Amino acid sequence: MPITYSIDRQNGVIREVWTGKVSATDLAAFWKHLLVDPDALAIRRTLVDLRNCDIAFSGEELLDVITTVAVPRLKGKNWRSALLVGEPVQFGVSRQYQSFAEIYSKDAIFDNEDAAFKWLIQEGL
Repeated sequence: MPITYSIDRQNGVIREVWTGKVSATDLAAFWKHLLVDPDALAIRRTLVDLRNCDIAFSGEELLDVITTVAVPRLKGKNWRSALLVGEPVQFGVSRQYQSFAEIYSKDAIFDNEDAAFKWLIQEGL
């Protein structure tokens, strides 16, 4: 699977890593898995590392996955993500996500992992 995660219980952060080509189908399958994990749902704070992936979905597909997978599974819960990018396309898709997901998520985009982590753990949900 091109998207994996681990839980950093000490810091209360989910560390998500995207590698290789990532399609909307991959993202939907990942969120279906993540959003039933009781530990992840208790934390709801994610450091998303996109630096080693090739995003292979459109903004329309992203919006569809958000509305059909994420929103129904979150059931009104909020989320917070620090999105770590290394390329312009990753930044652009992160901005789209930030806009589309604002109904449930507060997000920020970074190109520095330390800054992303500090922002994520300093702010509350």
